[in-house]
Amino acid sequence: MISEDKTPTNFKYIWLKYDVNSSDKHQLFIKEHSVKRQQPEHPKGRTLFVLNIPPYATKDSVKNIFTRHCGGITSVSLHPAPGGSQNGFKTGYVVFAKGSSVEKALTLPKDFTVVLENEETPQHPLGLLKWCREYNEEANVDEKTMKEEIAKYMAAYDKRIEERLAMETNEEDADGWITVSSKKKRGQFAPSRKESTIDKLQQKEQEKTKKKELLNFYTFQIRESKKQHLAELRKKFEMDKQKLQQLKTKRTFKPFA
Repeated sequence: MISEDKTPTNFKYIWLKYDVNSSDKHQLFIKEHSVKRQQPEHPKGRTLFVLNIPPYATKDSVKNIFTRHCGGITSVSLHPAPGGSQNGFKTGYVVFAKGSSVEKALTLPKDFTVVLENEETPQHPLGLLKWCREYNEEANVDEKTMKEEIAKYMAAYDKRIEERLAMETNEEDADGWITVSSKKKRGQFAPSRKESTIDKLQQKEQEKTKKKELLNFYTFQIRESKKQHLAELRKKFEMDKQKLQQLKTKRTFKPFA
């Protein structure tokens, strides 16, 4: 996949490949570094400003590709891309020994492709090899030091847990009662056995059960519920009739008294 041509203003570009076997390539944007306040380390006429340098490129690899195609170089400096980009791309300043090298770089054709890693630069690991070496160098931690840090962290952690358990055990409610919880059976991280906590748990379980039940979801369920309701009304009506008959028999029913 080849990146689209999105050249910034006043920049020219060349194509960059990781190695000769890479099918993918992207653009390096270049122009002569010329500002009002020229810094001594970036002399005017001999400094090339480079954008879109990939994260796997190093100072040595950038120096090699421009030395190979443009001429001698005195220094190369790489910096994070402006705007706080998190993708690892960088900007760079390439200072040539001669001003003609800058002109040569700017006159390279647009379809010119440089290769970052080739047979001439085997001593400089790039890409995955470079990151693996950096990781191994940074990850070289003394075993004794690591054990001491782990022990220190666990001691602080145990102390925090003990303080929290002490506060929970001695917690007193509004009526003056102190909540006591079992640490052996329920674990040190279990919530205290309060009546309010138990009620909340029961209420949550009831809500879950109601959500799982699909009441009157199907047509036959609606029909059956109606029949059941009608049967209950009839039963109640018959019971009321019997009660009324009993009152009449006992002569205690006097509606017009």
